Amino acid sequence: MRQAGFVMVMVLFVVASCTKKSVPTKTAAIDGGALYRENCARCHGANGTGERGPDLTKIDYGKPELTEAIFNGGGKMPSFGDKLTSKEISAVADFVLHLKK
Repeated sequence: MRQAGFVMVMVLFVVASCTKKSVPTKTAAIDGGALYRENCARCHGANGTGERGPDLTKIDYGKPELTEAIFNGGGKMPSFGDKLTSKEISAVADFVLHLKK
């Protein structure tokens, strides 16, 4: 009887160790506006209207060109490809496109 109890505990232990742990299916949304304010606003202004950098409300870029510009930089603008993830860059690009008038 005692041996049967031990076997049952071991079986339950093995079964429990083989089951998958739950993985969250939702990923946290990336706040492109916060990333913009942290990385871009000092040159492009809080509303994107430009200060030291160009007025982003009047740029003629689509998302692919804007994403590439953020990633690679250009002119006086630094590259953010080594500072932000591709998802963060995409969120910043979406935010900037939202600023366009």
